[in-house]
Amino acid sequence: MQILLFSILAGLGTYLAMPAFLELLKEDGALRKNYRQDSVPVGGGFLFIWIGSVMGALLGLTEPWTWIPTGLGQAARPSTLLAAAALGYGLLGLLDDLVGTRKQTGLLGHGRALLGGQLTTGAVKAAAGTALGLLLAAYRLAPGGFSEAPWADGLSAVAVDGLLIAAAANTLNLFDLRPGRAGKVFLMGYSFVLLRGNPVSLVLLPWLGSLLGYLPYDLRGEVMMGDVGSNALGSLLGLASCYALALPARLAFLVLLILLHLLAERISFTEIIENHWLLHRLDLWGRKGP
Repeated sequence: MQILLFSILAGLGTYLAMPAFLELLKEDGALRKNYRQDSVPVGGGFLFIWIGSVMGALLGLTEPWTWIPTGLGQAARPSTLLAAAALGYGLLGLLDDLVGTRKQTGLLGHGRALLGGQLTTGAVKAAAGTALGLLLAAYRLAPGGFSEAPWADGLSAVAVDGLLIAAAANTLNLFDLRPGRAGKVFLMGYSFVLLRGNPVSLVLLPWLGSLLGYLPYDLRGEVMMGDVGSNALGSLLGLASCYALALPARLAFLVLLILLHLLAERISFTEIIENHWLLHRLDLWGRKGP
């Protein structure tokens, strides 16, 4: 019951606070051209990620979470790690929203710029995001914190999980090109975690609620969530997958995400979606205008 209450409060809080937050973004010039070349406030994800994280952290303080295996310890409660992932990757995304450019795109573009001596926000996100993912993975798998971290027998699991979290964070960013699209991808990913029957799907409810409170504004084209929102949502799915899937499945998921990144370097996901009748209908659902 407390879980639903926290989720509802997160959704209502986000929905009611969004108009004032949008005015703040407009007044301070946080605007960017969208796909229709309209100037739209960017960084709307900042609000729903913070509200979801605060509610998620409070949830972790009020619930005993007796279903957690004893070996994980109190410090590795899923709600705590999920909040750390959302805020950490959201901060990296905010850096890109504030000072990033679109001169370099994709991992290869940022990699070439780095080899040429130019540091880009994409390169910072890739390096820091990988480090953060490995940190979260090690902390989740450590039986008693870093003093007993599983370097000897769990290094492969730490590597897979860390890279999975980092790759998932950037994957949602690949889809944040049309109103509501990244949010819908998150909802589909959440449905997968829910169908797996893992209790971590319940821990995600505060972020789900805050996202649902935000989405109407995004679908109407009044705001873009920006990298601060899409990166955070992706990291939540990545970390939740680490709880919900066995190691072989996590490895397969990581390979799939890497392939998606490689495909994104060569093809347009937007063209694929617009040329497939079912994907196109789902993409247009709830949106205002084409």
